[in-house]
Amino acid sequence: MTKLIKVLVLAIVLAGVGAMPAFAQKKAPDYKLSKIKIVPYNSATGEFEEEYTAKSERSFFNDLSISLFVVFEIEGQAGSFEAGRKLQVRVTEGTRGKASRNVQIGLIGENGFYFEPLWLYPSMCSDVKITASIIGQKPSKAMTRTIPFLCGE
Repeated sequence: MTKLIKVLVLAIVLAGVGAMPAFAQKKAPDYKLSKIKIVPYNSATGEFEEEYTAKSERSFFNDLSISLFVVFEIEGQAGSFEAGRKLQVRVTEGTRGKASRNVQIGLIGENGFYFEPLWLYPSMCSDVKITASIIGQKPSKAMTRTIPFLCGE
């Protein structure tokens, strides 16, 4: 009888192990960095200015009171979350590093988006280059935006 019980226990264990993949959480589809939104903030007026778009012709010359509020828009399956999927951001001002972050992407909202903010403080006197990509999934194409800053007399 004990041999029969051992065989039954082994059969139950093997059946349970075989069923485990059915209960395993599926990985969320890859996320996509869909937009880098840049909004200048003027400390002298206390107001946000018009969004700086890729088609903007404005440059910043001796605008020492301008900060940049940057929002990274990440698109994904609504309600999904993947530990280890991060937004990687590198910001340079001219040739020197201004900011660097690897931040966990949170829960994708019901609208299919997650928004990650970054504040770049003044004063800036060389072109500011913002490069972002998503890491922790198959390689995604980096997105880059450059904002022209210059100082002088």
